[in-house]
Amino acid sequence: MTDKIPTPKTITPRFGRLLLVCVLSVLLCGMLVWLMGDQFAECCDLSWLDRLSK
Repeated sequence: MTDKIPTPKTITPRFGRLLLVCVLSVLLCGMLVWLMGDQFAECCDLSWLDRLSK
């Protein structure tokens, strides 16, 4: 019976693909936040927040 111990040659992490997906997700979320804040800022009236602090 031979035990196959993983060696650095057989372990191939896919950090490049994971990093790319994470960076693209952050960019997409940032663009959505900018779009909602810039283009749709007038859709919600937040003046009721001033009454909470009084």
